[in-house]
Amino acid sequence: MRACCLIPALLLNACVVMTPSPALKALELATLTVSNASVLLPGGPDSPVIHAYERFDGACIELNRAVALADFVPALQAELEKNGVRSRVYETVLPETCRHSIHYMAQLEWGKALFSSEYQPYMSAARVELRQQGRVLAAASYRLGMMGLDKWASTREKLAPSVKAIANGLSEPHQTSSSRPSAPSAGSVQTAFSNQQKEKP
Repeated sequence: MRACCLIPALLLNACVVMTPSPALKALELATLTVSNASVLLPGGPDSPVIHAYERFDGACIELNRAVALADFVPALQAELEKNGVRSRVYETVLPETCRHSIHYMAQLEWGKALFSSEYQPYMSAARVELRQQGRVLAAASYRLGMMGLDKWASTREKLAPSVKAIANGLSEPHQTSSSRPSAPSAGSVQTAFSNQQKEKP
């Protein structure tokens, strides 16, 4: 009888001391990474500046050789095309046929990706500007998100919100701060309050 009672106890103790294998831990981590993939994507553009401008469907991109990121320009062109803007690249001299030009800059850093032992470059910041005859019509920036969770997102994913901002004017195209209703001044508020006091019996 005692032997029968001891067998379940021994089996229970054996289950308690078992630990997950490294392969199982890696699988759980990979599953968690995939399930939270949306968290690793960049958010909206950082400090966008949008002025009033007419809708455009073509632009010329000034090549910036200081940005040593091979997929930057292809990613920029792909996102412009996605937002209905055809583009071509020029260097130093803006073609006379280009009414709108796009200028960019980016900052690169190095780090190790998940499950990798080699250092790789990644874009930690970028700025994209839309100009017309030298005047800035719109500008938007990308900055590495909180805790760097979007560090290893693709260049195109990082540029997408900024390109959308300069191509479409954020969610409300071509709306500027001057077109929004302004808050009442302190003087007008005081005058309205005085008039209300005079109207009281």
